[in-house]
Amino acid sequence: MGRSSRNLPVGSVVHVVNRGNDKRELFANAREFEEFLQLVAWAKRKCRVRIVAYCIMSNHWHFVFWVEVEWDVSAFLHLLTTTHAGSWRRRTNTVGCGSVYQGRFKGSKVFTERYYFNLLRYVEQNPLRANLVRHARDWQWSSLAERLGARRCILDTSPAGIPFEWEQLVEERLPQSTVTEIRSDLRRY
Repeated sequence: MGRSSRNLPVGSVVHVVNRGNDKRELFANAREFEEFLQLVAWAKRKCRVRIVAYCIMSNHWHFVFWVEVEWDVSAFLHLLTTTHAGSWRRRTNTVGCGSVYQGRFKGSKVFTERYYFNLLRYVEQNPLRANLVRHARDWQWSSLAERLGARRCILDTSPAGIPFEWEQLVEERLPQSTVTEIRSDLRRY
């Protein structure tokens, strides 16, 4: 049976996530996180995508895209994951040892403004929920860090703007019911 289409409609906002196969660590130290973000910037120059939020964790990552050009999110993710997987295999001396990523990305479409802002908070709160930092702003590998001044040139403008008190909203943990809703909406693309 063939794979289903991964086309995302122009104008839509989508949340995508992928993780290491068997939940393995993809990024072991600050240098590897930074190299991945440089790879994101490179892939973004190749494929015209608008990234409105992101968070890179040790064994997975999240992106929120505002789709501008048909098929470019899939092209971007393909370029990003295949290039990163090859680099990861060479760095770990495991070329030819199977998949680095768990498979195709999972994603969900955003249909309401309320869900959109909760999703952005969810993505940028990820290291806080995982108890990796005391404050979300302390995680260097997320769009919140870029919103607060990190110069990465990955983040694009939001289709709905960002509230003035955004940092405080991200620090305020989402209710578990909202976290569960966002996680349950993800499906394989």
